[in-house]
Amino acid sequence: MTAIAFDKTQETFRFTGADGQPIARVVEVRLDPLTGAASRLLPDPGAVFQAPDYSAAAERSAGAACPFCPENLHTLTPRFTPDVAEAGLITHGNATVFPNLFPYSAHNGLVVLGAEHYLRLPDFSEALLVDGFLAAQDYVTRIQAQAGQSLHAAINWNYLPASGGSILHPHLHVTLSHTASNYQRDMNDCGHAFRKRAGADYLELLCQAEQRFGERWVGELGPLRWLHAFAPRSHNDFIGVFQADRIVQLRTPDWQALARSLLALFAALTEQGLASFNLMLTESSAMPLHLRLVSRIAYGQLETSDINFFQMLHQESLSIRKPETVAALARRHLQAAMA
Repeated sequence: MTAIAFDKTQETFRFTGADGQPIARVVEVRLDPLTGAASRLLPDPGAVFQAPDYSAAAERSAGAACPFCPENLHTLTPRFTPDVAEAGLITHGNATVFPNLFPYSAHNGLVVLGAEHYLRLPDFSEALLVDGFLAAQDYVTRIQAQAGQSLHAAINWNYLPASGGSILHPHLHVTLSHTASNYQRDMNDCGHAFRKRAGADYLELLCQAEQRFGERWVGELGPLRWLHAFAPRSHNDFIGVFQADRIVQLRTPDWQALARSLLALFAALTEQGLASFNLMLTESSAMPLHLRLVSRIAYGQLETSDINFFQMLHQESLSIRKPETVAALARRHLQAAMA
C-alpha cells in the first residue's frame, strides 16, 4: 500500500433553474497528499479562454519607456556591490542580472531575458531560456558562496500582467531569503515528517505513484520528471522534479532539459487559450529541487482576476479544469518535445 493518499470528496448543490428544471452542481474537494491543503474543482462552465494580445501595450511601453530594453538596461538599472559583481551586472549570453530596486528578500536579483520587449509563449526559444537560468544560477552561486547555504533560494517568474508581472519585458526574479516562504516551510516541515513516517522521500514516491497510475503523469525529459498536481493551485499546476537538491548543482544539460520542457508546457497553455503563468524553482531541505508552474487568467470584459475570496482569505485553491484532462494534453506536447 502506497504512503501517498489521493483523498477527495464531492459536495452537491441542488437547486432549480429559471425554467423550473432541477439542477445539480458537483464540487470536488481534493486534499494535497503532502500538506492536506484543500483544493476545489468547480463545475466547468465551458469557458473558452483566449490568450490576450499585448502588442498595443508593448508598443507604448517598449524602448525608452522600459528600463529593461537595451537602450536603458545599462543606464537606468541599479548595480550590485563589487563583492557580488565587480562590473555591477551579471551577464550570460542574452540574459542580464541586476538588483531589484524594490526587493522581496535579503538578496533579490532580476534576470532580463533578451532584448525583445514582448514575447508570446510560442516566441520563446530554448537558448533564451537557458541563458536566463544560467544567469540566475550564477547569481545564486555568488550569494550562497558569501552568505552560506542556509539561505532559502528560489528562481521565480511572473509572466504577463495576469500573473502579477508589472513590466511586459520578460524577466525572472531570483530570491534568497533568511526566512523560508510559507511554501518552502511547508515543504520542509511536511517533507521531513513524511520521510520519518514513510521512510522515503515524498516527491520520489509521488513520481512513482503518478507514473504507475498514469492519469496525471506528464512524462520525463532528461533529468526532469513532470506531473500535474492532484490538488491543483490553479487551472493548470505542473510539478517538475529534478535529480538534484540545489540550484548550484545543475549543469547546462539540466537547464536545457528544463527549457525544452517549458516550451512543451507553453504549447499546452497556448492550446488552452492561456498565456500567463507563475513559476517557481525552489530548494527544500526535505526533498529534491522542484518546480511549480501554474496558469493565470484575467477573464471577461472587466479582465477579472482569477484570485478571489476563496484563494486569498479561505486559502483554498480553485480550478475549473480537471488535472487528469490537463495532464493528458501536456503529455502529448512533452512527448513531441522528446521526439
